[in-house]
Amino acid sequence: MKKKILTFTRDVLKYIERLGIALSVLLNVILGGKSNQSFSARNWQRKRDGLWHLCDLIDVIFWFEKDHCLMSWTYWRVRKDVLHTQEFDEKFKILENGKYYD
Repeated sequence: MKKKILTFTRDVLKYIERLGIALSVLLNVILGGKSNQSFSARNWQRKRDGLWHLCDLIDVIFWFEKDHCLMSWTYWRVRKDVLHTQEFDEKFKILENGKYYD
């Protein structure tokens, strides 16, 4: 019974995390950002470009994740680069193998 509760709790938390990411991407797109880029990743890119950004505020909100904006941008950049350099059929093989999903 404990194992089922722990599994259920883990699944719910994972769902909430993915929902948060989806909302972040939606907010970014509504504000004119790039497709599949989170609001945090966008703000790190703005910081890199010397533009006004909210990284300090976002990193405080996500205090439990060190360098949240940097890590979000890194994940987005690596994932984008890998998927854009692969042949069309290879992209789906990568995704099917669960390389980017837990």
